[in-house]
Amino acid sequence: MGAKSTLNEHTNGHVQEKKTHNGHTEDDDDDKTAAAAAAPDSRHLIQVRKTSDAGLGVFAMAHIPQSTRILSTPLLLELDGGEDPQELLRAFNKLSDADKASYLELHPFASSVRKDIVKKKTGKHWQHLSEAERNVISIYDANSFEVGVYHLPSRINHSCIPNVHYEYNPAIRRGTFHAVRDIERGEEVLMSYINGGSRIRKWRQPRLDLWGFVCQCAACRNDEEGRKREDRRKEMFDLDQKLAKQSAYGTEMTAMQALKAATKLAGLQLAEGIRNRELRTSYHDAARYCLEIKNVKLALLWAEKELAHEKLCLGEDHPIYQAISARVNLLKDIDSGSTTWDDSMLEYFH
Repeated sequence: MGAKSTLNEHTNGHVQEKKTHNGHTEDDDDDKTAAAAAAPDSRHLIQVRKTSDAGLGVFAMAHIPQSTRILSTPLLLELDGGEDPQELLRAFNKLSDADKASYLELHPFASSVRKDIVKKKTGKHWQHLSEAERNVISIYDANSFEVGVYHLPSRINHSCIPNVHYEYNPAIRRGTFHAVRDIERGEEVLMSYINGGSRIRKWRQPRLDLWGFVCQCAACRNDEEGRKREDRRKEMFDLDQKLAKQSAYGTEMTAMQALKAATKLAGLQLAEGIRNRELRTSYHDAARYCLEIKNVKLALLWAEKELAHEKLCLGEDHPIYQAISARVNLLKDIDSGSTTWDDSMLEYFH
């Protein structure tokens, strides 16, 4: 495992990544505890065991239906960012003995990038740190989700065609892992460590090098299927970049052309098996450009697709889902005539 990022909740999900922030005060704890209790998971359906080529992995013990919240789990070590090695070591030292033991069970790996950061931040060469310090830092690098480290989720391996989606939920202060398709008994549970659904292999692998492995998923293999997937991802990347420029500058194409690009990208993503939140961005773009051409009814259909997909990836208790639900309700009111459309409302859908 390694440092995983989540898609920016802003509609420009094509190119931006965000560090999910989970700051809170002690006054929040009672409310958060109650919320967390209302968000059970289905961890009884999974088990950790050895894989043929990736050490340990998480596997389905029974059929897991699409949209199942497989895990809802608090952080073992909470740290936003983790670049500063001294800050990381201080956070580790604050853990209980039991949590330290759980943390030290995890797989370590430190890339050359991390070693350079240590030199920059501390003035020390990597080899001049103690073995214990190197181990703590290496475990963080191999298992962090940018808000910190979870224990059981750190056993989930990577695929460029994931069957689960991870997101941090600030409302319950937990990381959630949802099945984005049916997962069969005996199948490995896999997530994407990178936001690379619309990226080609030569973009993805250098980022995966930070975890010290070469991906061997169906999208990365150099066989007939892998080459077909690579061609499809090249087309997806071109569409993604056009839509990103259109979102940023509004000059790349007309609204109708952008709508066609978004719907085509969504179709390619579904064909490729990309069912995490990158697909949601395409649905959102389609709804937005329908509004730009004044077709509220069609915009509502795409927005409802977006909402259904966010429910699949995030759950109804996530603030992002609730914000999109409010947008869908607004479109329903406009479509029914109970609310009048104003062009200024378009900003609400950006």
